[in-house]
Amino acid sequence: MEFKALQKASIFPEEFEVDNLSDSELLYITETAAQDLIFTLPAEIYATDSNIADIIYKAIRTFASQQKGNAFDNYTLEQAEALVEPIKHLFKVYGRKEVFAMN
Repeated sequence: MEFKALQKASIFPEEFEVDNLSDSELLYITETAAQDLIFTLPAEIYATDSNIADIIYKAIRTFASQQKGNAFDNYTLEQAEALVEPIKHLFKVYGRKEVFAMN
């Protein structure tokens, strides 16, 4: 879905397929999609300790196993944690769990 949105925004040509992407482009799109997914989760996940980084890591590794390139060969749990930590920090800085009760 992320790739299709970028095609619609004319960032990638419509005739491109995922296989046409460079490793760095595929990794960027995948991490962007993961961040989009993370933001759709309930705020309570960020207010408490959770294994969301591990889940994201495993999801990306599963996606990687279906790809022809080697963009994810060296993808680590630490990289997944780096995606999650700024979002967790954002939720912690901008209020307590009650502020996001309507999330």
